[in-house]
Amino acid sequence: MAIAITTIPTPYRAGFADIKRLAPDVFEQIASALEKAPLAGGMKELASSVVNEVPSLKREEIENILRSVFSLSVFMTDEDTPLSQNLANLSRAMVASGKRDLSLSEEEKGEFEKRLERLLRIRAVAISSKVQRLRLEYPITFHDAIIVTDMRPVFDQPEERPLGCAISHTLRIGYHENADHKEFFITLDEDDLETMKKVIERAETKAHSIKSLLKLANVPDLS
Repeated sequence: MAIAITTIPTPYRAGFADIKRLAPDVFEQIASALEKAPLAGGMKELASSVVNEVPSLKREEIENILRSVFSLSVFMTDEDTPLSQNLANLSRAMVASGKRDLSLSEEEKGEFEKRLERLLRIRAVAISSKVQRLRLEYPITFHDAIIVTDMRPVFDQPEERPLGCAISHTLRIGYHENADHKEFFITLDEDDLETMKKVIERAETKAHSIKSLLKLANVPDLS
């Protein structure tokens, strides 16, 4: 079933606004850099291939543009709706948003849609956006983590000097579940830290082994 574009989610507004306002020569630099870029594993990797070719833009601006383009890639696989119609729907949604930086005149609509179509048809963009979608095609994905270390005094009698201290660690893991950001906490001791270290090292060793196999088979590593 076709999915119509009716609103512009907040995370993608900056990128679409940037695509709209880019000077023609700067847009050409971005498109040319993407057309020459090697296959990459996601947005940040692809942005690294572009940033040195477009000195007038900050990396953040390039990532904003790619993030917005990647958000449209899902519609490239929608066989029920032509790309031109999806882009026209996007233009209407931008105008309907009432946001000044997203407004489009009739003349700007044509150029904006033409720019997006060119970016969406670049092979490196299509592959990278697909890899990024596959990376996140899980109900729960990791966001970040931090370990807080505590020193807790041990008393024999409350009024007396502590006998010593017990050291513990609290691991906080932030994650995304569907569209929600969540977190949970786990208390760890020294043995737990050692176990985690071994588990991570084992995973790194397995990943290195797989990468070596991919290299021998001449299969690109897009992770």
